[in-house]
Parts: sequence; structure tokens; C-alpha cells
Amino acid sequence: MKKIILLFIVSIVLSNCSTYKPLINPETSRDKFDGKNIAGAYWKDLQACHYIFDQNTGKLAIMPDKKGFITKCMNDYGYSILR
Repeated sequence: MKKIILLFIVSIVLSNCSTYKPLINPETSRDKFDGKNIAGAYWKDLQACHYIFDQNTGKLAIMPDKKGFITKCMNDYGYSILR
């Protein structure tokens, strides 16, 4: 019974991590090089970060930090992450 409860809790934690969508500030999200507002490309960049994570994380990775990776990836794209 304990194993079933533990498995259920782990599956909830893993499913919540896979739906992470960072909240951005569109007014301060600017391109690093030319200063243009980049908030219009948010969904494209978010999907690119998810794709990069999925392609570069092995199946045997134990509890990979997807939220941290997505946050850093979106910061690298130039977004100002609020949470």
C-alpha cells in the first residue's frame, strides 16, 4: 500500500513539472542585441525550451530539474521571468 501511495505522489509531482509555464513580464522582455520587444514570440520560445530539454535529457535521468532548465532557457532568450 505504501508503494502505491508513493508511486501516486511521484506521478503527481512529475506531471506538475511537465506543465510548467513561466510567467513573464512582457514590458521588460527585450532582445539582448537590438532591444526590441520579444514577448510576441513567447510560445515559440517556450516550446523550443521544452524541445531542447526533452532532446537532451536521457530516459534514465532521475528527477531532472525541468522547471529550472526552462526558467534559465527563457532567461537566455531574453525574457524577464516573474515566477
